[in-house]
Amino acid sequence: MKRSLFMSLVVAALACALALPLYAAPAKKAPDADITFKAPEGMKMTKSLVKFPHKKHAEVKCADCHHKKDAKGNEYAKCDAKGCHDNLTAKQGKDSYYNAFHGNTAKSCVGCHKAKKEAKPNVPTACDKCHPKA
Repeated sequence: MKRSLFMSLVVAALACALALPLYAAPAKKAPDADITFKAPEGMKMTKSLVKFPHKKHAEVKCADCHHKKDAKGNEYAKCDAKGCHDNLTAKQGKDSYYNAFHGNTAKSCVGCHKAKKEAKPNVPTACDKCHPKA
């Protein structure tokens, strides 16, 4: 009797666990339009602007790059949002705008591209691939 009750509870728990993803909210789709990254006000760009093909990155989860929600209720804040990467002068550190894109971490563009380079040899890692000469 106890064993059949236990097995029934295990089966019910498994059924619930497997059905849970069906009720999860659908993933947000990457925007179709490319984004051009510009230096925030107060920061001087030393290289050309970066055109970011959002659609090419659609297989990447939003949270792999974006990690902080803004106060207005939007899903993700801009990288230079107050309290995020708003240090426009430092090249290193968590609050560095430059480091958000060029750091050697999985959340930065350069870090992610370097990590994926072996599996996908066409992933650009050279500066001029993202910052083309004008």
